[in-house]
Amino acid sequence: MSSTTTQQLETPFTTAALNSDVAFWKTYIAARPSPKEDFFHLINAYHAAHGDSQTGVAHDVGTGPGNIAARLALYYDHVVGSDVNEAALAAAPAVVPSEYLKRMTFVRSPAEQLASGVTPENVGRGKTDLITVSECMPLLDAPKALQAFHTLLRPGGTLAIYFYGRPIFTGSNATKCDAIYGRIATRVSSFLLPFKGTPGFPFHARSAEALVSNLDNIAIPAEAWESVERHKWNCDYPLLFCSKEGYDFEFEPVDQRGEEETTKEVIDREFWAEDWDVERVMAYLGSVYPNYREKAGERYGELEEMLEELRAALGGGEARKTVSFPVVLILATSK
Repeated sequence: MSSTTTQQLETPFTTAALNSDVAFWKTYIAARPSPKEDFFHLINAYHAAHGDSQTGVAHDVGTGPGNIAARLALYYDHVVGSDVNEAALAAAPAVVPSEYLKRMTFVRSPAEQLASGVTPENVGRGKTDLITVSECMPLLDAPKALQAFHTLLRPGGTLAIYFYGRPIFTGSNATKCDAIYGRIATRVSSFLLPFKGTPGFPFHARSAEALVSNLDNIAIPAEAWESVERHKWNCDYPLLFCSKEGYDFEFEPVDQRGEEETTKEVIDREFWAEDWDVERVMAYLGSVYPNYREKAGERYGELEEMLEELRAALGGGEARKTVSFPVVLILATSK
């Protein structure tokens, strides 16, 4: 008699957040770093310098509950937020200010299928001025997603892909704090193993390659895009949330940047700076690996000694240290 074992498809972050409620998303937003307004000013300045700088429609891909889409509503007449997670989209009315909601449209769809007719025609194909891809590009099939984005954008429209990674501690004891964080994050990731040999492995492999490459593995086709700029802050640290030891497979950086592209690199430990304590570090890791406590079970106790070590390195008690982040932003203009 034969038996059949079915493995659930688990992808980085996405699967664990599928049945999330409003409380989860509010906690998620509070735990994550928030881009400063000058980050959006940089995107808008690029947009104004290329094409005809229209500000009718913006589209935030991987919007979750719409917190970044709401930021775009300050600059654009109408904002579309899309995501595969129905529960996240359902949380938007509790997260997005009511005065913005009436100028927003939410679409449930994989990014790769956004140009297939799921996006309303008046804010869809060839009508979009700006697309932001916030913290989800490593999970996507890049060629298919870029094709969909190109179809949605009007000629001269702007694509802005960005991703931020692990916290980087600053000030005294920074090196020690960084090392302890690395051990904690790597142990948290190991609770989720195995990745290799599971249905979700292709997503884990794709994501790991993109993060260790600082998104340079994402080729922006010159036949469809121009004026490509890659901005990198604090990329002396990789975008990976943990060390390679937190994975059960090998991966290396890949560089597919085009000859005509420009790359601008800056080390600025005040970029997106925030003051974090131990609890904030663990809240952040909980937002990156939403189900790690469940997966850890009794092994969670293994973290307690490391957490107390980090607390002492921060100064003890509720002491905080300023952290910054590695951030990559890719800007491109649709031909």
